[in-house]
Amino acid sequence: MVKLRDIGRLVRDAWLVVGVTMLLFCLLEGGISLATLIGRRLSGSEQPALWDTRYQADTYAGRSWAREYYAELQRAWELQWTSYVYYRRKPFHGTYINVDTNGLRATTAWTPPQREQGTSVKIFVFGGSTLWGTGARDAYTIPSLLARELRKSGLRPEITNFGETGYVSTQEVITLLLQLRNGHHPDIAIFYDGVNDTFSAYQQGVAGLPMNEGNRATEFNLSRASQSKRRRAMVVRDVVDSLSTVRLLTSLLRRSGALAEPRTVAGRPPRDDLALDTGSAGGRVVDMYLGNVQLVRALGEHYHFKSLFYWQPTIFQKEHLTSYERKERSNAEYMAPFVGATYAAMRRSLQDQQGGQLVRDLSPVFSGVREPIFIDWHHLGESGNEIIARTVAGDILRAIAAGAAERGAASGVDSGGARRKD
Repeated sequence: MVKLRDIGRLVRDAWLVVGVTMLLFCLLEGGISLATLIGRRLSGSEQPALWDTRYQADTYAGRSWAREYYAELQRAWELQWTSYVYYRRKPFHGTYINVDTNGLRATTAWTPPQREQGTSVKIFVFGGSTLWGTGARDAYTIPSLLARELRKSGLRPEITNFGETGYVSTQEVITLLLQLRNGHHPDIAIFYDGVNDTFSAYQQGVAGLPMNEGNRATEFNLSRASQSKRRRAMVVRDVVDSLSTVRLLTSLLRRSGALAEPRTVAGRPPRDDLALDTGSAGGRVVDMYLGNVQLVRALGEHYHFKSLFYWQPTIFQKEHLTSYERKERSNAEYMAPFVGATYAAMRRSLQDQQGGQLVRDLSPVFSGVREPIFIDWHHLGESGNEIIARTVAGDILRAIAAGAAERGAASGVDSGGARRKD
């Protein structure tokens, strides 16, 4: 028969084991945290460890600012809820990245002074993270470089970068609608898309949804009483992830190759129905996108602005890859069949267009380039942004000239400004 004294001894011993274990863990956690803090102080950095390794991309060869830029990009990754479009970045002020109170990336590096002569043109630019400028400093995003190119032609461009990480074309159209509703009308609206609409369909098995839509549904339901277990699990996970011991162990596992590096764009295998017919699914992505194109064109007719649409390049269309780019393409090979099918569907659609080209396909723009361009399977380095900006600038200049000619014809004045003889 077990005596009460024996039970008490067992409870005491168990408590001692648990207590000593907890004490040792707290000492280990405190020691690692203190060592990390001292290390940051000695190195002159108070920032968390840099997990984004894209600063090693060969397009940054010789650029001493690259690593510091990605540390700043990591700190700038703070989002805030924004009605209708889900989110925009919080205001951020840094050396290479600046975001204003409206969540918009700065494009003022090449803004001409007020005293400078030239025709003023207001341009709104829409897109995802590539357009926002992931991988580039403020002055070298596509919208900023577009301002630089247009100034060379004597224009006074006022460019607003409405790009945001993860945005699909429908979120961009809604962003434009909100601007028009509030009385902000552009002269030209530019849309630079392809990757996010494609990836969202691959990720979720249906075209036309925002990225990670399943997360939004989960978040919406978290307040229900039935979700209390899920809420507790999320809290526990966040606490565990914040422990210095866990972060150190994770870092060691990644260095040893036992744990994969985190990717900047999460991916998972497509649903079975999408996997069975990538060609059909790719066609649905294109149909959804072209529907948005028609909506914007209709808005342009009513609000009197021109619109230009671009289907963006990816690493899968570049023929001459550097060693770094080959590695990045290999990392994204799971996406290659679906991207290929979607981009082929877009090419077929563009060939069938009647009454003028709705979208300009820029996917082959880097096909013959041998220099490093990509930092991952779709984000560009600054040299790639320059090529895109020069291409778009040329289209803008032609659009402005065509508009001037149309106005001249309507008023009886030719494009040179002379009165036309009847």
